[in-house]
Amino acid sequence: MFRTSFLFLCQLFKGSAKHQYNQENMTKRIKRNKLLNKFRHLQFNSRVNLSPDDIFDIHQYKVLKQISSGRNFFAHKPTTIIADPFLFPFNNELFLFYEELKGIEGTGIIKMIKTKDLINWSNPKTVLKENFHLSFPNVFKINNQIYMMPETWQNESIRLYKPNEDLTEWTFYKKILIDKSYVDSSIIQFNEKLYLFTTVNAYDTNLLKLYISDSIDSEWKEHPKSPITDNINNARCGGAVFSYNGTFYRPSQQYNINYGDGLDINVIEHLSPTEYKEKKMTSIMPNSEKFYSLGGHHISVCRFNNKNIVATDALAYSYNFFEIVKRIVFKFSKYNAR
Repeated sequence: MFRTSFLFLCQLFKGSAKHQYNQENMTKRIKRNKLLNKFRHLQFNSRVNLSPDDIFDIHQYKVLKQISSGRNFFAHKPTTIIADPFLFPFNNELFLFYEELKGIEGTGIIKMIKTKDLINWSNPKTVLKENFHLSFPNVFKINNQIYMMPETWQNESIRLYKPNEDLTEWTFYKKILIDKSYVDSSIIQFNEKLYLFTTVNAYDTNLLKLYISDSIDSEWKEHPKSPITDNINNARCGGAVFSYNGTFYRPSQQYNINYGDGLDINVIEHLSPTEYKEKKMTSIMPNSEKFYSLGGHHISVCRFNNKNIVATDALAYSYNFFEIVKRIVFKFSKYNAR
């Protein structure tokens, strides 16, 4: 009896000590990040991977293509963002659409590369550019029509574009929602209905909303179960909602400390015009793989040439001479203005 009680107390103390250690580590990490963030800027790099087995097991991915942002310390306008990679098979080719951003505070544009054999890839081509920021180039097909629905929060709308014959040029088609800063939007078709997942982004809050429609051109009505969540750690989609082995999954972004902290996978358990239910299945970023060790915020999955292909991005940090000088000058100007 005494021995059992003693072991229980030891285990309790061990668990309490571990919890305290984790809390202390988190506190130290937050302090360290605050200091480093004064001088560094975040970056994203992207990969296309072959998944021989479980698409949610990043450790078994085989890298097919990597597109990296710049790390030149003295570059005046470095490429800082290569992110939000979306896969789209079309006419026996695999297309990869992604966001590219040059400069620390630049405006994102949409670029594309493609391949026929997963070995040889085309040179990057700019396929969409606006006078406002573009990212999250979600390309999908509904009733034999291909659309792109990029993130256009600066325009306070969700916009659809249609492509030319080879998907190298995209023309604005219509707005389906307006007057809010919508981010990371995704449309799926299920049981003759269309479901739109989108996050209303305002200041430090994220609100995941769900809309339903009979067609792209019909009225979009808010779902009875919307909003789905206002939890900042899972309210933004980390890629399009997708179907895998007959089940829908919604990837969601973590936001524990910094943007791009990690990626979770949620399984959609029930979806109908009146009901919605999902639960977290697993976290896939960050992990022990060096490329993903700091985090990431996107996944895209498709079948091509009878293979599972998965595109991801990953968080990184870099330093730039001009950005550091600008921040120091700004800091001193604020100090002298007091």
